[in-house]
Amino acid sequence: MKILKTLLLVLFVCNFCYAQDFPVTRNVEQAYVKATRDRNGKPGKGYWQNNADYDIKVSFNPVSREIKGMVNISYTNNSPDTLKTLAFKLYPNIFKNSSMRNYYLALSDLSTGMHLNSLKVDHRESDLSNRVIFGTNMDLNGNEILPGQKVQIEISYDYVLNKGSFIRTGQVDSGAFVIAYFFPRITVYDDIDGWNEYPYRGKEEFYNDYGNFNAEITVPGDYQIWATGDLVNPREVYQPGIVQRIDQAEKNDGITDVITVGDLKDGQVTWNNATNTWKFKAVQVTDFAFALSNHYVWKASSVLVDSLTKRRTRVDAVYHPDHQVYEPVIGYARKTVELISHHFPKVPFPYPHQTIFEGLDAMEYPMMVNNLPFKEKQQTIEITAHEVFHALFPFYVGTNETKHSFMDEGWATLAEFYLSPMIDPEGIGKYDISTMNNSAGTDEDVPVITPTAQLYGKARFTDKDLKPALALLYLKEMMGDDLFLKATHYYIRSWHGKHPTPYDFFNCMSAGSGLNLNWFWKNWFIEKNVPDLAISKVSRHKLNYAITVSSPGSLSVPIHLTVIYNDGSSAKMSRNIGCWAKKNKVVILRFKAGKKVKEIILGNAFDVDIRPEDNHWKSH
Repeated sequence: MKILKTLLLVLFVCNFCYAQDFPVTRNVEQAYVKATRDRNGKPGKGYWQNNADYDIKVSFNPVSREIKGMVNISYTNNSPDTLKTLAFKLYPNIFKNSSMRNYYLALSDLSTGMHLNSLKVDHRESDLSNRVIFGTNMDLNGNEILPGQKVQIEISYDYVLNKGSFIRTGQVDSGAFVIAYFFPRITVYDDIDGWNEYPYRGKEEFYNDYGNFNAEITVPGDYQIWATGDLVNPREVYQPGIVQRIDQAEKNDGITDVITVGDLKDGQVTWNNATNTWKFKAVQVTDFAFALSNHYVWKASSVLVDSLTKRRTRVDAVYHPDHQVYEPVIGYARKTVELISHHFPKVPFPYPHQTIFEGLDAMEYPMMVNNLPFKEKQQTIEITAHEVFHALFPFYVGTNETKHSFMDEGWATLAEFYLSPMIDPEGIGKYDISTMNNSAGTDEDVPVITPTAQLYGKARFTDKDLKPALALLYLKEMMGDDLFLKATHYYIRSWHGKHPTPYDFFNCMSAGSGLNLNWFWKNWFIEKNVPDLAISKVSRHKLNYAITVSSPGSLSVPIHLTVIYNDGSSAKMSRNIGCWAKKNKVVILRFKAGKKVKEIILGNAFDVDIRPEDNHWKSH
């Protein structure tokens, strides 16, 4: 009898945690059937993913902006399917005259796109008639890749880098460039959608397989390069004094001026050759990007990110010396890496370096960030925290940005208002959540889980960035810091180096916490709901108060009340979002006042509400 009771309890808990009472898409349901994914959120026993290793040799001419390259791809089909097509991404084709775009483009950047001069599969030249190029997508037919088979693809290519319209990559000024998405790559083939056919049109971001990268980049001798991965030949490109400073920066907490204005003027940075070839190696990353300049300064430091292994991560800030607003960025970036490693989510920063390079955007790449020189201190701190946090999502955990960008942007936006006050408490004011209040419930507002390519208008930022970030904040408040951290670790450990879906994320957080969160995922991520709370009634018997908070809206929002007394003092009361889990429309909070109450205010700086006018009660 005791054993039977135990079994029944286990079954009850399992059903409580994992039962999915929210809708699941057909392709995800099929993944459960095939056991490539598990309903508890983890990869299934049949989970697989393909991988591609890249050897890249590329030269860049800063005057003509011409990029010439050769890429050798070693691609392994780990799927159970025979691939009769190889699908590629040719991202520079966004600048091709005939390509679809949803982003501003300078007419001067319109081009014929990326030219493929030769393409070989297993050393055999590909027939041009087998290639179908549509915008940034290319299908290569005429091949049959069996399960478990590895193929070699060699591509010679060239194109001209954009100058007038900086879309995550391009010319910054006449002597500075960010070069990303610059080589042909095989797109992801996964168990959910097969080939990732989402075109790159400008606003959407990326989805790539994990692999190893070896890159050789040849540029004029007076240029320096920063890139994904480790520089493996520093003594061949840098003069001894610079190599020594890099080594110094990698070993201590202080800030080292690796390259100064004086070094640049004296020509004491790189070897004085016509060209230098820079060699980089990166292991198990999803992409490779680099940036170069002949006049930027470089500040570096390092952080002890793993107390057990004593591993350190070097942090860099590389920028135009005239832009003094960039000077504190090294401190902000360093502090963010430290907080990620030791505060939240307490994951040792996974990469050997994190470089912030001054560009014309705010964009992340593995181990690299391209950030504008923002004028306001708060904006600089927040965007630094945001972009550095992307090292975890979508890179350490390989989420699909093209389809569900909320899976990385939500976490990075949470970092803006959670970590930023710890980076510099004096530099952070009130965080602006008005975009959600303004867009919630409008025609353009959609459920968070809506595919990113379908997001347009004023609700785009809300639905992919702010709303999921606030949801995580509210979830953290409901769970408490320790349990939220435990659930986050469960998710990260389960999907490090892999490709989770939103449902894997939902189920991991539920399983990792042991809580039934299905109502929450449905309310905040799957449905279109509106936040609206109100103080609908305040009753008093002597000094005993009962405050009735109603929810005319449909979105669960925590209750935060501030009680202000006649003498100016105040007290706070709260209920986390779990108070709405049973779909009730009213919550009553009772308290005994030690003195006369003057007024009661509902909501704090992070509580969304489309009608704040009914959040205030005054004593008569």
